[in-house]
Amino acid sequence: MTTGDDAGPIIQLGASERLGARPALTARELADLIGVSQSTVSRAFSKGTSVSPKTRAFVLEQAEKLGYRPNVIASFLSRRASSIVGVVTADFTSPVYIDMLDRLSVRMQELDIHPLLFNLQAGAEAGDQLAVLRQYNIETVIVISGRISHMSVARWAADGRKVILMNRDIPDAAIGSVRCDNSASSLVADHLWEIGLRRVAFVGGPESSAVSAEREQAFVRRVAELGMILCGREGGREYSHQSGFDGTRAVMASRPEAILYATDRLAIGGLDALSWSGGLSVPGDVSIVGFDNIDMACWPGIQLTTVHHDVPRIVDGAIELLQQIQNGREGPRKHLVKGGLVVRATTGPAKA
Repeated sequence: MTTGDDAGPIIQLGASERLGARPALTARELADLIGVSQSTVSRAFSKGTSVSPKTRAFVLEQAEKLGYRPNVIASFLSRRASSIVGVVTADFTSPVYIDMLDRLSVRMQELDIHPLLFNLQAGAEAGDQLAVLRQYNIETVIVISGRISHMSVARWAADGRKVILMNRDIPDAAIGSVRCDNSASSLVADHLWEIGLRRVAFVGGPESSAVSAEREQAFVRRVAELGMILCGREGGREYSHQSGFDGTRAVMASRPEAILYATDRLAIGGLDALSWSGGLSVPGDVSIVGFDNIDMACWPGIQLTTVHHDVPRIVDGAIELLQQIQNGREGPRKHLVKGGLVVRATTGPAKA
């Protein structure tokens, strides 16, 4: 047999040794069988490594014949692996987060970066999840949530690993982030003022959500500047259709002319509470506005006025930060992605 980077002889296995009749081959066993070094086998399965095209083709061909598959998990567990990036989220029911995860995972895989996904369950401690990630020797983690505590993220970063925040920021920390400009909710107040509505309410998400708080604060501030009346405010336990439904029932006691919701999902729950269950006309009796511009918002039976959340640009920003980290480059660490108001059928002048 030959060793090193040269292609060795082709080995013929007996029937009892063929795929399915023997344990899975290790990289060392494959190398011994085909007459190359173990490092050559590793390089043949790694993009961008120094191995000749002829040798790579030989190793891959023999690996296919002999049933060898590289153990990626074992490889990255043994070292800090820049090709594996942890992705932590906290709400798999959110259309926005699902869209982000879908686009992010596709972009990462195009760059030969593999996401290791962790779903933080409601009520779980984020710090515990990040501690689990440390067991995988991951160098970088992307956090897609507005509900994971600042302290948990800061502890991860302080331990020598890199963090990228999507959909939120820690203003005073040197942690990369890319997020929607939640102050765009002020555009909603301007729109409602222009169509003659003065009494408004806000239905938000969980009290722990930084996203909901930022959207509420910008809206309330602009309402005050315009001399409008904030006559109702209701929070929820979660970003759900039911929370939007219940929150709408609660704020309607103050008889608002319009309601802004922290998300489209909440707003669609509010639409059902008003039109299906409350017998009220939207927008004739009450105008409603969401935030995010999810796909459902433009469905013919909904046609929700909302603020656009530019998920593709947010994912682009996260990928840019990830490449900066992996290439050791300096660059802008915080990206704020602006959105605009999308006016549809759920807002209009009140009935005369």
